[in-house]
Amino acid sequence: MKRVFKRIFKITVTVGVVLGVAGTIWFMSGEGVDTPDEIRWGASFSPQQAIDLGLDWREVYIALLDDMGVRHLRLAAPWRDVSSAQGVYDFSDIDWMLTEAEKRGAVVNMAIGRKLFRWPECHDPDWVYGVSSERFDDLVLEFVRDSVEHFRDFGAIKAWQVENEPIFPFGECYGPQPTKELFAREVALVRTLDNRPITSTDSGELSSWLSVGQYVDELGVSLYRVTENPTFGRFYYPIRPGFYQKKAAFTKAINKNLDRVFLSELQLEPWTTGPLSHTSLREQFESMNISRTRATLAFAQKTGFDEIYLWGVEWWYWLMSEHGDGRFWELGKSVM
Repeated sequence: MKRVFKRIFKITVTVGVVLGVAGTIWFMSGEGVDTPDEIRWGASFSPQQAIDLGLDWREVYIALLDDMGVRHLRLAAPWRDVSSAQGVYDFSDIDWMLTEAEKRGAVVNMAIGRKLFRWPECHDPDWVYGVSSERFDDLVLEFVRDSVEHFRDFGAIKAWQVENEPIFPFGECYGPQPTKELFAREVALVRTLDNRPITSTDSGELSSWLSVGQYVDELGVSLYRVTENPTFGRFYYPIRPGFYQKKAAFTKAINKNLDRVFLSELQLEPWTTGPLSHTSLREQFESMNISRTRATLAFAQKTGFDEIYLWGVEWWYWLMSEHGDGRFWELGKSVM
């Protein structure tokens, strides 16, 4: 009987703490945040995401530039996609994207490193597995150095994004796990190679932003309003727009070196437990539909961030080209 009471007590305390934290966040976040005079809208783009949806990724990319009118881009150079062996690289696809962006006067936040956006997060080539942790760190640093030395002649690059959510434990990393110490070494290395600003990213809802923010010039954060996992099902974050701007102000107050915080990943595609191409449209729209997309855009405008990168434009193009649903794409054009 004592065990039962102890268990009930623990559950009650846990629920109370969770509700207390949620309530504090809700009441402290508020709605009263001034909208910036101008918001720079951009988009993250992943060739692999377009390929996974059965699309011609170059066609999608050119449509982003020429039809949607995107002029602020977040691109990445995934390690496994560009390196077939140590010191052997094929950067031609990224070079092409940077060249096309440059032709149109678009600017790029160039993501480099081991852990970059899109699943599985750690984009390790097969040839790195089996080496010691110390050797692995050296290989990561070598890849970062070689990436910067290759891309730094592109004028379209306005900043280097070193890693993506480098300390946040999300994704599949089968080799040594990312560490704050290695991230700090990567940032220090990039500073010796080029003088453009250095950014990185952190989870908007589940991280403090303080650890990553102490190393970089600019910090990008994500904004997710609905997620899903097999254990808890679909979850809607009970957070209001003011939460992000107050958190940004606090982060900048603590990290005096941090110039600004921006919104690097605004969720505008479904969060599903399997690949989008294997998920029914009905289920996709339960997670992200056109009304929720409009509401999320309006929500983002109230956060006070002056630079916002849309997340999910590959899915928008897929809906338009494969399913005749151009509502999302047209909405993106109106935003740009």
